[in-house]
Amino acid sequence: MSVLENLPEEIGSWPRTAAAEAAVAFTAEHAPEWLFNHSVRSYFYARSIAVAKDLVAGVDYDDETLFLATVLHDIGLTDVGQGPNRFEVDSAFTAARFAREHGLSDAAADQIWDAVALHTSSGIAPHKSAVCALAHFGIGADIFAFGVEEVDRAVLDAAHAAFPYLDLRENIHAQLVHQIDEQPSKWVPLSFVDIVYRKYRPDNPFPGLDELVAGPVRPD
Repeated sequence: MSVLENLPEEIGSWPRTAAAEAAVAFTAEHAPEWLFNHSVRSYFYARSIAVAKDLVAGVDYDDETLFLATVLHDIGLTDVGQGPNRFEVDSAFTAARFAREHGLSDAAADQIWDAVALHTSSGIAPHKSAVCALAHFGIGADIFAFGVEEVDRAVLDAAHAAFPYLDLRENIHAQLVHQIDEQPSKWVPLSFVDIVYRKYRPDNPFPGLDELVAGPVRPD
């Protein structure tokens, strides 16, 4: 039985395909509860935002593709999904590979890669596919309340009741910092991961904007 059984009526349904069921089971197995809850809420918020924007599942975007993109978007923060890249990119490779292994088309897997890799990229993700934009909006609404006014209030309240927040921001930041401590290749200059890492590791060895600006423009 899926962990997404008996959901509140206000949340509604989700795509009960074999791939979607497998994605739920995979994320529930490998992600801590705070991360799993965030991933699930992000889907329901993304879908509610789609309604607010008059986007129709099956016409303007594929619901199964959106579901996999949101439910797997932070899998790079887990042991099963992390690699040498910033967590968004590790998540993207894992999610796209998962999609292909579970029967989704290359085109859908490519949309998932973009949506996951760009989910922290404000100003870029909204201009890609509808799946990429909606995933970005749903994820941002959940973690930082960006555009949360577009989420139906009943969906918002029911999702938080069914899938509690559990100190998401603090936990996600701590995991990101831990991964970079263990594997510095996951740090990227002037990025979301850089901002978070500098907050918790102000004495870090990585160059900041001042150091980059002061550097040579060409080798001597």
